[in-house]
Amino acid sequence: MWRDGELPVLREKELLAAGVDAGPLRQITVVLGRVGGGKWHVPAKASVWRSHCRYAERLTGSPLALLDVCEQVCRHCAPVVSVEAGEEVLWWAAADVVAADGRVRGLEGQEAGPRSWEGYARVLWEAARHRDAEIRRGLQPWTADPSVGAGVRQVLRAWSGVLERSEAVLADWRAAAPAAREVTSVSGACDAVAADGTVQRTGQELAAAVLPSRWAQPFDVWAAVRRAWSGVRDQGGAATAARAAAMRAVEAVWGGVRVRDVTALPEPALVAGAGFASPAQWADAEFQHRWQQYVVDCCHRLEEALGATTGEGGDGWQLTRKQDAELAYLAQYEQQGPTVPFGGRRTGYGVEPDHAVVLAVPRFAARHAADHTRDDRQRVILGPDLAAGSAEPDERDVLALLRGAYPYLPVDAEGDGPGATPSAMVTTARAVRRAAQLGRRATHSGADSMEVYNDLDVGKYSWVPDDAHPGPAAAEMEKLPVHWLKDWMLCLDVECGMRDETVLHRLYGTVISYEPGTGRVGFSPAGGHPAILVPVHRIVALTGDRQRRSDGQMPAHEPYDE
Repeated sequence: MWRDGELPVLREKELLAAGVDAGPLRQITVVLGRVGGGKWHVPAKASVWRSHCRYAERLTGSPLALLDVCEQVCRHCAPVVSVEAGEEVLWWAAADVVAADGRVRGLEGQEAGPRSWEGYARVLWEAARHRDAEIRRGLQPWTADPSVGAGVRQVLRAWSGVLERSEAVLADWRAAAPAAREVTSVSGACDAVAADGTVQRTGQELAAAVLPSRWAQPFDVWAAVRRAWSGVRDQGGAATAARAAAMRAVEAVWGGVRVRDVTALPEPALVAGAGFASPAQWADAEFQHRWQQYVVDCCHRLEEALGATTGEGGDGWQLTRKQDAELAYLAQYEQQGPTVPFGGRRTGYGVEPDHAVVLAVPRFAARHAADHTRDDRQRVILGPDLAAGSAEPDERDVLALLRGAYPYLPVDAEGDGPGATPSAMVTTARAVRRAAQLGRRATHSGADSMEVYNDLDVGKYSWVPDDAHPGPAAAEMEKLPVHWLKDWMLCLDVECGMRDETVLHRLYGTVISYEPGTGRVGFSPAGGHPAILVPVHRIVALTGDRQRRSDGQMPAHEPYDE
């Protein structure tokens, strides 16, 4: 299977709009049946728990064009719809073209005007360029296939057209965005004002007078002023426009708000109490005056700091969160090497993946990014300077920085060549793990697969690959219900790095697939990242952790210490 999950729904109208010929896709057929005019089902000879639909049992089916019925397949049967390998590749690639075309059309339809780097970072993260290598790698082997080759070649042409339009949109956005030096100066002024903590404390004192809603997030008035002011100034706007934007941002939350704790208001009062019908009315007026004066004072200090900021001579990533707004300008610089997993971050609904990239940026931008994140250790790591006269960084420096974020890179195993065997380091580590298991359990070769699965999940048992694949260990893994392994965080002990300087690391994540023929393990790094394929000759062992069994309880990786 080229990709995990059920086949996506495709619609002929969207295919035509994206430049994809629907003819080859219409040749893809599946056997489906239904009773009356209801949903379509994949016929089954017997009910299979968790894998099928009770309405499909002993149902008679007939071949139908998947494109005509994909929207009417029952939700229980959709995951088991199966087509030939080449047809599956073609279908998924067409869905990628349609999705990318939709994103590009949305951007092309936006009104012209100033563009922010924060917005560019969001657009870049979803740009077609990130899918290009994977899509071409999946389609190329099928271009000469007599059955799907013509369709594959046409989808490739459609993809190239969407990619070209995507790059044009990105170029237009970069041209309309502010200069990086302007952004770093504005951000530096914000950091300078925030450094002594006075503006934050004053803002917190004002917020203490207002009783927030039970479910509302606390209002950070300084953050609102900073964001609004910098949004105008880094676009070249005037000081008066920036102050007006900051005033509007705070007024949207505090305009007309009622004071709930009069004693929290600072003393002495700035508004005379005479003329008000009640103390409560006076307190509301005092609060309104206080926050407006606060915004004016903040903007005054920011303008002073901006005037004192002197840009140094220049050497001519996902950055989409609110706290990334003043680093989003980095997205304009060329990424070096792949995007790698960097664990996950907590959200209101669970854990979302974080990523790391290597960028080649001017020295002033690198210094600003490091200074701006100095309280967030390991957020920005400065690499070596580019050699004089060099247009591109040294590949070894790029790989070293990437491995600092995530120790295993797919390029490591690719460099081993076809038919690679385990290194002496791996075979030695495997022997140690096998010996350590003998005292706890004599063997699992004849044990029930569910018993092995349960022991693996909690770390009582480690799966250690055969030194010569395939062998007894490969057969054992093939018997396990691998589709259930993705329910728990596991530890994959892997040899990382190029063969002349490898080290062992423990990676945390979920196992989503196992290929018995090649021994490759599909492994999704902790944080919910897309799966990577790890070859068996690089794997020392797979096991679980009794104490840490869910995402967010363990690091993305740690040194191997068995």
